[in-house]
Amino acid sequence: MDLNRTEVDGVPIYWTAGTGPLTAHLIFRVGVRDETFLTTGLTHLVEHLVMSGAVDRRLECNANVDLTFTRFTVTGGEESVASFLSKICASVSAPPLVRLGVEKKILGAESGTVVSPPIAALLRRRFGLTSLGLADVVPPALDSLGEQDVLGLIRSHFTAGNAAVAMAGGRPAPELALALPSGRRQLPRGPVPVGLPLPMWFEYEGQVLGLSFQVPAGTDQECEAARTVGRIVCDRAYLLRQQHGWIYDIDFRFFQASDGVGYLCFEADPPAKHGEEVRLGLAGILTDLQGHGPTDAELAANLAELTTYLADPRSGIEVASAAAEAYLMEAAVLTPADKMDLASGVGRETCRAVLANWLETLIVGMPEGISPADDTLSPEKARSYPAITGREFRRGLRGAFYGVPRGTRLVVGEDGVSCLGSGQDTSIRWDDVVGLELTGPGALAIIGADSLSMELQDVWFSDGRRAFQMISDRIDPSMKFVPASVSDPSVRTG
Repeated sequence: MDLNRTEVDGVPIYWTAGTGPLTAHLIFRVGVRDETFLTTGLTHLVEHLVMSGAVDRRLECNANVDLTFTRFTVTGGEESVASFLSKICASVSAPPLVRLGVEKKILGAESGTVVSPPIAALLRRRFGLTSLGLADVVPPALDSLGEQDVLGLIRSHFTAGNAAVAMAGGRPAPELALALPSGRRQLPRGPVPVGLPLPMWFEYEGQVLGLSFQVPAGTDQECEAARTVGRIVCDRAYLLRQQHGWIYDIDFRFFQASDGVGYLCFEADPPAKHGEEVRLGLAGILTDLQGHGPTDAELAANLAELTTYLADPRSGIEVASAAAEAYLMEAAVLTPADKMDLASGVGRETCRAVLANWLETLIVGMPEGISPADDTLSPEKARSYPAITGREFRRGLRGAFYGVPRGTRLVVGEDGVSCLGSGQDTSIRWDDVVGLELTGPGALAIIGADSLSMELQDVWFSDGRRAFQMISDRIDPSMKFVPASVSDPSVRTG
């Protein structure tokens, strides 16, 4: 399979020949990780608006947003593909803003996620409510996103300089035009892990087990080794199904973060009663691979699988898409031959190096109701937050009727806010606030970047109205929002 490159209207096109139907992906380097907590859903909203101005129900076409990229895809004849891509570009240049309200409603009814919920939960624990951690956020303020938000994102990210095309099944048609607004490449900001007492565990809702850890990812060789380890772990873990019946399936995702760092995330589906056995089984697999590396047979099987994959014409669009995405990330564009060379260079020691720090950087998600029998894993609730100093508001008489524990007090200071004495002391610094949710009259939730949420009612505290006014005064108005579930938006904050 040969990977070819051409350019139309300043947009690079990576394509592979073939006998199948022509398939094309118009890819923009923008995704959920480029949003903020309060603008989560904006990229998806832009994708819907653009698609609504170009969709043709007679064509096999679609669009999607993931953590890092937005894609518009189409399959058909040369003329149909060229026409669809041209319509997408025209819709980017002049989005049908009249449909803004309708598309918001459609997004509210849509339930898709950019990664599976178990892996999204792992990312949120590690990165909080920023960057990759936003994978686990339901858009909190979709109704407040307006035309200027849409147009601003289009001007910055939906441009010729931030786009690439992948094609398979044929070459670009001579009449293809990609008239996009001018702009420059937009690289994502690297995610910053929140301060966690690693290794750590938390509890999922439901019957699922997940784990993630840090891996070296500064070179293409290291990234290929990480993916190889992921596949081998899943292959070995399949024995947990075949021999014990503890799981139905297991899968993994590899994320290249920044500065030479990546993360491997795994998810499995054991019933709660077998959650601990599966955790121990995966830990045993990782420990053995760290100590001894994979076998020669496992490495040979991995190489054979890649050879078969690249020989399949159906992989052409994935090869071209990987090249387009690499270009957009300013990374090396790899041909199929390059991929084979990388895979051939993965050996026992490179795989062992992938797992050098897996235990020290581990986060485990356990099935609901199950705790790991491992004292080295800190529970999520063990996280500590230095108390804020400032004006104290003690529990009032009415707070007792609401079940607020004796001794609870709210502290509002220059640096942030603390709720102390309620069973688990929590603090959020003003600089870390990503949202102030106005949940009802005299009720609010302060949301921190590490995903900590402090839910309060003013009637719980003596002079609680004054405390809420002090909180409101310290938080930027742009961070205040009323959730869609609140029918009465008049919320008293002072």
